[in-house]
Amino acid sequence: MDENEPFLKRWSRRKREAKGAEEARKSTEGEPAAAEPSTRGEAAEPPEEGAERASTGAGAQGAAGARGEEPDFSDVDFEALDFQSDYSRFLAPGVPEAIRNKALRQLWNSNPIFTAADPFQDYQGDFTDAAVAVPTGALKTAYRIGRGFMSEEELALWEELGKERESTNLTPEDAPSPPVRVEAESPAQPEVDALLSRSLAEQADQAATSRFPDVAALSAANVRFFVARCGEAIVGCGGLILGDADSAEITALVVAPQARGAGLGKELLAKLEEAGRSEGVRVLRLRTGARQSEALALFSRQGYCERGPFGSYENEEEELGTFLEKWIG
Repeated sequence: MDENEPFLKRWSRRKREAKGAEEARKSTEGEPAAAEPSTRGEAAEPPEEGAERASTGAGAQGAAGARGEEPDFSDVDFEALDFQSDYSRFLAPGVPEAIRNKALRQLWNSNPIFTAADPFQDYQGDFTDAAVAVPTGALKTAYRIGRGFMSEEELALWEELGKERESTNLTPEDAPSPPVRVEAESPAQPEVDALLSRSLAEQADQAATSRFPDVAALSAANVRFFVARCGEAIVGCGGLILGDADSAEITALVVAPQARGAGLGKELLAKLEEAGRSEGVRVLRLRTGARQSEALALFSRQGYCERGPFGSYENEEEELGTFLEKWIG
């Protein structure tokens, strides 16, 4: 015997061997062999009464299904079916699905081995949410459909900003300015000094090499200084130093981080240009850090062009700063 012989092949071989042994036994004992079906036109003998009754079993039901006839199960007592019953009749071709399921349901309920839950199952047939390991109500999440993890306040602010952007269809730089007022004020204020110091420290971290006059210089008679307030808080400032001729220098133009992106820098710059025109200034000049890309972009959009060092910056190397000017008169 081949040890690698497949199971089905071995089972089929043993079945043939057992059948051959049975036929050999009958032939030695003188028992008649099974009648072969006639291949000629002789009339077949009528079947015995017992054989006729046997034909009403599974074979008869299968034949009825093969002929397209509806099998008859009126003789079946479905309530009496149990684990020992023969269910092959209900599995024959052509048996209605409702009849087959009704019989198999009896088989399912007839023995506890089919219906008893595995004692090692944690949920014991409970497929609801109560079957999870976490007790009901113990697991909570801040996530909400349609708003993610935002709080009620954040969601209200987000929706307000979204509606504003949708209605105006503007970019952040062109969006309406926050509710601020820009007016001429003295630079000698602690809030102004803190704003300028913070801006210089931020630009130093970026190697921007920016410079601002101190508060005393910004308080001189030839300086026009403006402060932007949001409520009572100072959120921006800018100064205009008037020259001897028809020129002026823009300096200390700063916007607080929390007010950036809403066009306040553009508004302050426009206020300084307006003050220059009222003083008869024809050209505005300024110096900004060479690496201040956002400030350079703002000045470029407002018409400022590069030029060489001027005034007190004549001896400064151009790679340390960028020098710009704009003719307004």
